[in-house]
Order: sequence, then C-alpha cells, then structure tokens
Amino acid sequence: MGEAMSGDGSGEPQRRGWKQDPDAVRSNILQVAREVFAAQGLSGARIDEIAARTRTSKRMIYYYFGDKQNLYRAVLEDAYSRMRQGEDALDLGALDPVAALRQLAEFTFDHHRHNPDFVRLVMIENVHEAGHMSGSDAIAGQNSSVIRLLEDIYRRGVEDGFFRRGLTALELHWHISAVSVFNVSNRATFSKIFGDELFSERGQHMLRRHVGDMILGLVMKPGLSAESGMPRPREEARMINPDIFRFLEVWEDKWSTLGPDATAADRRLHFEGIAREMRLPTPPEVETDEEHWIDSDGGPVRVRIFRHSDGGTQPALIYMHGGAWMQGSPETHWDITARIAAWNRQTVISVDYALAPEHPFPAAYLQVLAVTKWARDEAATLGIDPARIAIGGDSAGGNLAAAVALTCRDEGVPLCAQLLIYPACDFDRTRPSYAENAEGPLLKVAGMAATNALYCADVDQLRTDPRIAPLAAESHAGLPPTYVAVAKYDPLRDSGLAYAEKLAADGVPVTTHGGDGLIHGYLRAMEYCADSEDRLRDMCAWLKVLSED
Repeated sequence: MGEAMSGDGSGEPQRRGWKQDPDAVRSNILQVAREVFAAQGLSGARIDEIAARTRTSKRMIYYYFGDKQNLYRAVLEDAYSRMRQGEDALDLGALDPVAALRQLAEFTFDHHRHNPDFVRLVMIENVHEAGHMSGSDAIAGQNSSVIRLLEDIYRRGVEDGFFRRGLTALELHWHISAVSVFNVSNRATFSKIFGDELFSERGQHMLRRHVGDMILGLVMKPGLSAESGMPRPREEARMINPDIFRFLEVWEDKWSTLGPDATAADRRLHFEGIAREMRLPTPPEVETDEEHWIDSDGGPVRVRIFRHSDGGTQPALIYMHGGAWMQGSPETHWDITARIAAWNRQTVISVDYALAPEHPFPAAYLQVLAVTKWARDEAATLGIDPARIAIGGDSAGGNLAAAVALTCRDEGVPLCAQLLIYPACDFDRTRPSYAENAEGPLLKVAGMAATNALYCADVDQLRTDPRIAPLAAESHAGLPPTYVAVAKYDPLRDSGLAYAEKLAADGVPVTTHGGDGLIHGYLRAMEYCADSEDRLRDMCAWLKVLSED
C-alpha cells in the first residue's frame, strides 16, 4: 500500500482550487495518462507516475476512473474521439467527392504524423488483442462515424461518375490507415536502414500528397485521374496559365519549411520572411519610408505610405492586404502598393490592421474605418486630395474595403472608387466556385470554416452582418464606382461576381474582370506571370481615370 496516497499531502492545499473544475481535472489526467501509456505500455505505466505529473492526486484518479484498466480504456476513447472530431471539422460535405477523399486521406496522414502517441496506443492495444476496445461502446460508436463519412464520399463519387463501383468504405479506411500508421510505427527502423530523408519536412509533405494520390488511384474509374476527375470539363482543368505554376513551385517550396506545429504568430513571421525574399525591386520614383499611427475604436493602427515622388496634391488609395484576416502586412503586399503608387503617380495608404485570432471582428473593421476618416481629415498634411480618395484591397483586404465603403456611404464619408481584388464578399460555400476550385491552388476550401470562425465565431453574424459580409447589405445604392477582379480558378470567384451583380442591380457603375487562367492571389506572381502584372495595370488604369481632376 506504499503508493496509496502518494499524490496527497503537502501539495493538496495548492490543488484545492483546481479540483473545483472537474472537467479540467479529468482532461489533465487523460492527457498525462496518454503520454505515460504511450511511452510505457499498459503494464509498464504506474498510477503513481501519472499522479505525480498531473495537477491532481492519485486518489482523484481512482475517483474518476476506478482503476488503471478503466483509465487506459478512457485514454483510448479520448484519443479516438479527438481524431473523429478532427474529421468532422473538415466540412467534407462542401467538397466534391474527389477533393473530399483526398482531404480525408491527407488529414489522416497528418493526424498520425503529428500525434504519434495515438499510433503507439493503437499498437499497444493490438498487443492486447484489442481486449479493452471490445468492451467500449464509445470507441465502436466513434469509429463508425468515419465509415459513414467514407460511405457518403464514395457514394457521391460513384453517382457523379468519378469512382468505380465494387469498393467499400471499410476497404478505403483500411488503405488510408495502413499507410498513415506505417509512417509513424516504422519510422525508427525504416530510418535506421534507409536513412531519414523521407521523414524530413519536405519528405513528409511529399508522402502526404502520395497518400492522396494512391487512394484516388484506387477508386477512380479507368481513364480518369484525380486531376481530370473534377466537376468541370477535363480540358478546362489544364487552362490555368502555365506561368502560375512557375510561381507556385517557388511559393510552395518556401512554405514547406514551416514546422507542422507552427502557431498563427509563427505563420505570420514566416510569411513576412517569404515576402521579403520574393519582393520585386521598388520603383525608384516611389517613397516608402513614411509611417503613421492612428487611434481607433479597434486600437491603434499603423499605416505605411507609398507616395510618388512627384509631390503636390495626389489622389489616394487606402489599401488593405490579404491574408485571411490572420496574416500579412503593408510589407507583405509591398509589390502591389508600390506599383499602384508608381503607375498612377499617387499616394497609397497601406493599413496594418489588427489580425485574428488575437483580434477578431470588429477590430480590423474599426481600424480601417478610422484610417479612412483620418486620411480625409489629414489630407492637407498627407498631400492628398480629399475628393479623390479611393479604397481597396485583396482577398480579406477586399472584404474590409467593401465593408468600410458601405459604412462611409451611410456616414457621409465620400469615396471616389473602390477596388476589390478577389474579395470575400460573403461566406456562402455552396456557390459552384467552391466545389470547382476546392483544392485551390493557393487557397483551399477545407480550412475556410475554421479560418472564418477565428475572424467571427458567430455563424449567423457571418451570414447577415454587412460589416463582415458586404453582400448582405439591404442596398448597395450610392456606393462609388467599383472594380471587381476575380480569378477563374479561385474558390472566392462566385462571391466576388455575386457582389458585382448586386452592385450593378442597385445602380452602381461596375467593372468586372473574370481572371481567365488565374488563381486566388495571382498578384503575388507578377515576377513569373506577365498576365498577373497586366491585370494590375488594368486596375490602375481604371483607378487613374476615376482619380483624375
């Protein structure tokens, strides 16, 4: 009985507050127990060690779980539950079956790779002939969900004419699991014999893609491939401007060096570094050193001024960068704003708005609104004409520009134009472009729901609030002339087109460019794709006409 109460004693008073939160206590026990069981197995794990590493006592472990066997079973149930929750969050029903099956296969590979404890627990349970799983109704229920998920994807693929008949969801699950488990379970021996190149970051990204390729190769009908098996004509799938792929090769290679456990802050820093490395030469006639800080109801916000060296009173564009409301800055979009300033002999005010998830809606919106009013109030100091101020942005920045333009109309703040580049104007993922371009390139549909929730967690507000979804406004009459640039191979394409149609219906002068052959974010590819630069020059020419005296 020497270990009976070793978790109690001097540490108990400090834990008294912790014990008032039973869910947190139970979660903490499961987390630590998972690590210990995965490292030492069922027979090697000791409750004493688990208790010592938790924020509770051995007595409480027995209170919650009864004995070591029940704790081990609860750890298994929790591990499977977490994986199934991850699958449910993928929103695969919004994807075409080819994209959905690839997404599920690659998710499984990633899950096992980033959660080696899960694989070790499965291996340990196999040593015990799955004796503990057989007594768990929870595990049986959890794992039936992935079969139902695969059944739905496979059924849709067969009905759409992409997948061959005669397979079962259980067979597909076996193949996906087999490769994904081997990648973790045999890593040590495989690396010892053959080297660890396949387990480098680059190697794992490659194998992840291979898993999707292999599963799709198994299910696609003869004569079809994953590339052709999309809900659009086969020849159209090959019509992306080939120069875009030159850009994507460089872009994806640079992003592949980001670690799998990167935080939002890590991604931002990585993006800043990539943008610096890929930045084009700044036009010599553009001054870029001036910065200002503006107070707002969303907190202080920095702006960087890109100004043509001609001086005098210039037209101005307030510009918001893209980056899913989570990353980006005036510096990451330097190439765009510097060229607008150069080609139009004007001033561009690039806004470093607050980023989610630390600063969700309405912080960025309030900051952009404050900058717009500040620019008008400080026009003389800035050397700009208050009657020739336009607003614009790309992607999430286009969303902010459109939202603030609506408020400026309502509050009597005049704008001469709005430039919306592949903007997110609403959050309706049932539009055809989301299915057609689910896999991008560059922007993928699968992660959108989670990204949108970081900006605004209220799903109803995402759908109805025009400060978030500009398309939801009751009327768009009275908005300034608008240029909407979309890309044919962009999930957001139909959102932008729907906004252009709504503006035109409400009497707003609208110019639209469909972006044939182009993808979301194509302005980043100007060094590689002449058509990308041509599109920006067209936007500038349109803006220049509206900004002339």
